[in-house]
Amino acid sequence: MGQLFLTSAYRHGPASVVAPFDYASMLLALVIGYAVFAEAPTWPMLGGAAVLIGAGLAIIFRERRLGLERGRARAGMTPQG
Repeated sequence: MGQLFLTSAYRHGPASVVAPFDYASMLLALVIGYAVFAEAPTWPMLGGAAVLIGAGLAIIFRERRLGLERGRARAGMTPQG
């Protein structure tokens, strides 16, 4: 069900808003694994998750900045282009 809702969210909202919730699912999986299955996270797993989350956030912030710059450039254009 979660995957269906996430896919629907990407359909109806901008990816820069929805993507952080996708990364939050990794943290939720970590908590559920520890609480329900008594799986202790390893340092390599935590390091890999940190790299993935950091890269995803860097892309989101970069795309947001580029989108704002494109918006300013469009606002300064004439209707003819």
